[in-house]
Amino acid sequence: MSVLARIGREIEKKLITAIVPAGQGQKLLEALAETPGVLSISHHHARGVGNRRLRAGQLFTSEQDVLIVLAEAEQADAIFARVFHEGRIGEPGSGMVFVERVLRGHPMMPVDLTDW
Repeated sequence: MSVLARIGREIEKKLITAIVPAGQGQKLLEALAETPGVLSISHHHARGVGNRRLRAGQLFTSEQDVLIVLAEAEQADAIFARVFHEGRIGEPGSGMVFVERVLRGHPMMPVDLTDW
């Protein structure tokens, strides 16, 4: 069976998105990659300008990682808890994580690992 068929409409899925401190995204990706229920996982680095000013004419910039996990709904709560714990989301100023239901997913993986 192809990956595309596996994550089509026939499985209930949830999308977990976490914004974590810079450098944590790759660690979480590697830790969760083989976790049962993870259908697809990716991360990227993000940078933005906040609204706080350090001095006149200077803005505060923030760098963080964004982790995106497509998970089977049955395991989504456990995966969410693991992202929260291992991503240190509970610590003040460390980031946030949220989950949403999705209808259909698309795989995110290196081309050489695909079976379609």
